[in-house]
Amino acid sequence: MGMACSKSTTPEANTLRMFRPLHNLSEAQLNQVANCVKRIEAPPGCLLVKRGARDNYSFFLAEGQLRLQSRDGKIMDIKAGDPSSLDPISRLLPRMYNVISVSPVILLRIDNAILDQVNDQGGNEIDNYSVSNGLNNYSVSGDDVVEENTPFESELSTRLLQDLEQDKLQLPSLPEVAIRIGEAFKDDISDADRIAEMIQTDPVITAKLIKASNSALYGRLTPVESCAGAVVRLGAGVTHKLVLSYSLKELFETDSGLLRQRMKALWTHSTRVAAISYVLAQHDSRFNPEHAMLAGLLHDIGVVAVLNYAKSFPQEELQPEVIDQAVQQLRAQIGSMILRNWGFASEFIITALESEVWMRNSGSVPDYCDLVIVAQLHSFVGTAQTFSVPAINEVPAHARLALGELTPRLSLKILDEAKEQIARTEAMLNI
Repeated sequence: MGMACSKSTTPEANTLRMFRPLHNLSEAQLNQVANCVKRIEAPPGCLLVKRGARDNYSFFLAEGQLRLQSRDGKIMDIKAGDPSSLDPISRLLPRMYNVISVSPVILLRIDNAILDQVNDQGGNEIDNYSVSNGLNNYSVSGDDVVEENTPFESELSTRLLQDLEQDKLQLPSLPEVAIRIGEAFKDDISDADRIAEMIQTDPVITAKLIKASNSALYGRLTPVESCAGAVVRLGAGVTHKLVLSYSLKELFETDSGLLRQRMKALWTHSTRVAAISYVLAQHDSRFNPEHAMLAGLLHDIGVVAVLNYAKSFPQEELQPEVIDQAVQQLRAQIGSMILRNWGFASEFIITALESEVWMRNSGSVPDYCDLVIVAQLHSFVGTAQTFSVPAINEVPAHARLALGELTPRLSLKILDEAKEQIARTEAMLNI
């Protein structure tokens, strides 16, 4: 690591409580950690963490702005106070990013051995993290604590994580038609005929887009019969998001008979959450409905990669609990990486990371992750899953969103009244 331009002091114990892996520590545990933490101050332009390093520290951003640079040149900026700044910075080993200060920063460095020691003492768990072997692995189980793994459950998750760290994991690629349309919009191409030409290279997407433009959500008296006409009716922004949505469905398909039903259930859940997110966004003017729909559709994209990886294991060993364990541990981490590789905006990445952290509290301003959290909880109403998650009115996301009153069944009244619209939106995504 390159910290020659930094200086360090010991932080206040209370400063640590804002970070997710630490906020459930007891006062005694927190004070013990605080005595061993270094508070690193650095001016702009310092290399604070070097890509490829295998140090045994966790780093947290207390003040300022950092830039993460991956090996392929992709960049992500993180500001103190952002939801992503509440997690360890560049937590995988070996480090996958160069971490550089963009502004004056305060970075907190914690030796993972100290976290191990505190956790071994019992008491409150370190929330949603495992620090064994010096790795801080984001847990995706909401607020649940993972039970002890069987040897094979550990092997599946460990091998997947190792391949991820060593850049050997084959992550899903964004379908070609979605890439082309995305590049066209980045280049400010707005001509309907030119956009239609790109879409028409995929006849299936073309047919779906025309059907969508004539659906109950977007249709008018005069039916659309051409791709260009669909683009004109829908507009550039909606066209882009629908092309993305339709092209993503192919990623939820598998040739594994063992996993096919899981992929089908995953797509059903994702489209349900997307449809509810779309309707919720229509009742809060701070959100774009199609943007919300796409965030809902993508929130579990990491599960696709985990299930595809599981295909390489012997079928007789792939028991449901084995797959569940790997999904639970790695869906958020891998999902955020996929969306970052695809070049998606930070709100999509944050949603993939935190959409099952039910009690996340990101401040007074709501974001798309809040919307997807509420959409997921609503999707569980009337199912067995509702008993394993908080009620909608208990999560901070609900208080931040302007979504009206709750019914006695702890469902949102606006969604009870919009059942037909939700069904139409689901149907449009499943054209």
